[in-house]
Amino acid sequence: MTRSNHNNVDEFLSLKRIVVLSLAITGIYYLLYFLSHYFGRPSFANTNNTEMVRQEAQESRQGATVQFDEAQRHVGPPAGHPQAERVAPRRPNFLLLILFNVPLTFVMVFAVFLYNRKIMGLPIKRFYDEVAAIVVGSLAIAMALSVLSTLLQLWVFPHPPGPPRSTMQAIRRGCIGDLPLMFFVVMACYLLRSLHKEKVVAVENETLRAENIRTRYEALKNQLDPHFLFNSLNTLQSLVELDPDKAEDFIQQLSSVLRYTLQGKEVTTLAEELDCVKAYCTMMKMRYGDNLRFVHQIDHERYDSYLVLPLSIQGLIENAIKHNVISSKQPLTIQVVTDENGRLVISNKIQPKIDPEEGSGIGLANLAERYRLKWNENVDIFDDGMNFSVTLPLKENEKAL
Repeated sequence: MTRSNHNNVDEFLSLKRIVVLSLAITGIYYLLYFLSHYFGRPSFANTNNTEMVRQEAQESRQGATVQFDEAQRHVGPPAGHPQAERVAPRRPNFLLLILFNVPLTFVMVFAVFLYNRKIMGLPIKRFYDEVAAIVVGSLAIAMALSVLSTLLQLWVFPHPPGPPRSTMQAIRRGCIGDLPLMFFVVMACYLLRSLHKEKVVAVENETLRAENIRTRYEALKNQLDPHFLFNSLNTLQSLVELDPDKAEDFIQQLSSVLRYTLQGKEVTTLAEELDCVKAYCTMMKMRYGDNLRFVHQIDHERYDSYLVLPLSIQGLIENAIKHNVISSKQPLTIQVVTDENGRLVISNKIQPKIDPEEGSGIGLANLAERYRLKWNENVDIFDDGMNFSVTLPLKENEKAL
């Protein structure tokens, strides 16, 4: 048995589980047996048998009758015991027999479980070969232990209740009674292995799914950072040519934004994201002046601790600036507001450029995919040709509760 197979068997058929299952199967088996005896037609000590015992006792007191001698030939006294000639044999109680057989049955069930555990741990390639080995071996073990159990019972209780039976009849009856236990054990082993395989497959699939989501999320996030940096450097280049002093302030604000970006967080609070947004808006105001306006209507008391994805708001503001006309005749106003449904809405009036810039396809698709992968949430996009808005879900921060 290879070590990997052995460890695999231990996961669904450990010794502790075998003991528990053996006790459960043995207990249920004898509970059903006792109930069927109690509520059904008695297997032992019925009226006829009781009357027969009384008759045998009476006849034995009068002398060894032919009927008693016949019973003695069928049952026979145990080895080492004197021949009972004038006193009727004392028959054990039905409950006493049950209590005597319970540990013997437990040993048999436990042994069959151990054999199944051994075979299932072997590197058998063909399933049918394994099934054949398990069924044949389990049957042999169960029948051998059943025979030993019957012989031990006859030695301890030479005169069991019920009609007289020969040793072979008692062995055959015991084997037939113990046969279902063997099948219960085999079925339980295969059921446990099947459930274990399903659990392993489910865990592996979930692991692969989580790894795939993490990889895709990281790829999308890595796409976002160069995109933001590229646009910021273009803006800085314009400011250097127009106003070097503003360019210096712009660099300070850019350093704040980049510091925030380089934190590498998967999620951030709305308050932290808004600090970055304010720095970015300051950068853009240095370039566009009063032609660009920002309106923030945020319920800070309620939503500051809620979670958003980093640079999600900043990316939407960046896209609005990129794709709309911003001039003294057509100033652009970008609104960032929270609603009563726990969402954040970024909106602006559409002011299309004469020569619209071609996007790289990262922006909105990137943002929507990130929210879907991270929280399985949708990003709502509204565009009626006059107004454009994007609604982001705000996730409640459990740590802040």
